[in-house]
Amino acid sequence: MGKREIRARSFKKSLEAAGYSVGWKPRKAVVPWAIIEALPASAADTLLAIFRDLGGVPTHEAALAPSGWDMQADQILIEFDEDLHFNRYRTISLATPWASDLPWSISYDTYSTGMEGMCLKAGSHGGKWASPSSDRMFGSSDEEGVLDPQGSSRWKQRAIYDAIKDAYALYSPEVSLARVSIHDQIGDVNVNQAMKKEILLEPEALRAFLSARTIPGVRP
Repeated sequence: MGKREIRARSFKKSLEAAGYSVGWKPRKAVVPWAIIEALPASAADTLLAIFRDLGGVPTHEAALAPSGWDMQADQILIEFDEDLHFNRYRTISLATPWASDLPWSISYDTYSTGMEGMCLKAGSHGGKWASPSSDRMFGSSDEEGVLDPQGSSRWKQRAIYDAIKDAYALYSPEVSLARVSIHDQIGDVNVNQAMKKEILLEPEALRAFLSARTIPGVRP
């Protein structure tokens, strides 16, 4: 089991200790996956513009289909975001007209600016940097660890997928979503440090944090 899997499963244990019923990677038949086609035209247009700003190849717009959600705690879908989600491309994909409706947007923008070095250390090699599908989508990548001019196609792919999930949760009545970052502080504890050591988060602090981080399924 890799470091990412250990941290995510440790967070799942904290959710269970806080009284949540937790499902691991809920199936598409149980919880709908995020798709652009379910969004209002204005939101879809914004996401496609971000895709192109990231260097996306227009002929591959139809391939913009994120996979499933990380976990589900009661009725709340949870994305547990680790090192690879915080970089210059996520900053771009957070710059949407609905950013103020995302309770994590300010923190995530700060992490994406300040924690890119951690992302680079964890994600500058192999499939974390580029894959055949992400290179086709973004027209190739630079050499591993080189962020200009092309940078990492896989990082870009992850950033646009995260933005699609954000928008889908805002506009879809079927889901509510909370994002939790390893860089977050819950209570007096840094999530990354606690999860690496498999320390359970304080239940009341975790429940209060999730409540503040959750967006409802219906957007006004």
